[in-house]
Amino acid sequence: MKGDVYYSTITRKQDELTGVEVIQLTDNSGDTYHPYFTKTLIDSENNYILLASNRTGSLQLYTLRFKDGQMVQVTDQEGVSPFSSVLDAWHHIVYYFADRTLMRVRLDNLEVEELMQIPLGFKPSDLSIDNSGRFLAFSYVEHMELCTETGGTYSTHREKHFRRPTSVVIRYDIEKRSPYVVWGEGQYISHVNISPVDSNIIVFCHEGPWLQVQRMWTARIDHDKVYPLVDQKVNLERIGHEFFTASGRIGAQYSSRERIGDEFLLHGDVFINVDGSNERRYYYPYTRPSHVQMNYQETMGVGDRAPIREVMEDKGNYMSLLRYKGDAIEVGLLCAHGTSWRSQMSHPHPLFTRDDQHIVFSSDKGGKSNVYMARADWDRTIKSDRRIDK
Repeated sequence: MKGDVYYSTITRKQDELTGVEVIQLTDNSGDTYHPYFTKTLIDSENNYILLASNRTGSLQLYTLRFKDGQMVQVTDQEGVSPFSSVLDAWHHIVYYFADRTLMRVRLDNLEVEELMQIPLGFKPSDLSIDNSGRFLAFSYVEHMELCTETGGTYSTHREKHFRRPTSVVIRYDIEKRSPYVVWGEGQYISHVNISPVDSNIIVFCHEGPWLQVQRMWTARIDHDKVYPLVDQKVNLERIGHEFFTASGRIGAQYSSRERIGDEFLLHGDVFINVDGSNERRYYYPYTRPSHVQMNYQETMGVGDRAPIREVMEDKGNYMSLLRYKGDAIEVGLLCAHGTSWRSQMSHPHPLFTRDDQHIVFSSDKGGKSNVYMARADWDRTIKSDRRIDK
């Protein structure tokens, strides 16, 4: 029930390859994982993280305190969408969707409030919040019956992309309890992120196969227009997993090829200001990791694959640390995560703690999904064995 307190048994081990300390924060009591890694999940003082777990039989939200494993259940209702959840890190409030209803729960007294409902026939996307804690951003997307649903991750993406569902981007003013319609169109819109430092800026993506969409778009509320953020060559370039850095720049993963039908041989990360200026591209020596995120000081990245050799069949078993130098990315294998990748809850989706000292990630290597933390120790990583040769 809401308010119940559990103490997860914390275990510590050294990674067999690198000797990096890996801390298991949750104890195999059901599947436990963190919501989407590009959202705010850790409080401003680095004391706790927002998690989701089905340890009581249904998926609910919890906070987990790093120092002692204390888990507090903060929701107790049907239809909670864990990946859509976000934390107001300074005011200690969790925002989430339960079916079509936008909710919030205050962590000091667990008081729950209903804020708004999205229309019938639509489904909400994941929430994003600015640093002030005043504005949320999300989209809602037309629900469609699809024939390609297999239960596998992204099985319906291609069909949904071509069906062109109606999508609407919302900025919600928490203080005024008022939704503002930022944009809408017949495209599958998701990955809506509001700038942490400028609530006038929202970045969203046209979802679908990365090859077939102009992926990233900037919405400026004061302009009442949207702009393509990176001019993407459809079928020759793919861009995705976009995120805001702490200073308000956008980062994303990037691959390109010369001709349709060729393999993708150039892999990198792109960083750009929200107005399209100061674009920088950095390139990997081999293939790219998945799910890249940057630390708060913007000096290092993390990814949940570690391609440190040209041929490395088990690269998907490891976490990588990343350093950006010149136009190249140096990759260091940090530790094993060993996940199955079978579902979104088993994807590692790494993120840095607020002090940049640790990497938090999820893995189902023990059968159940659990949350882990590894020391972000560059000196212990196993490095790439050559530099990029573009």
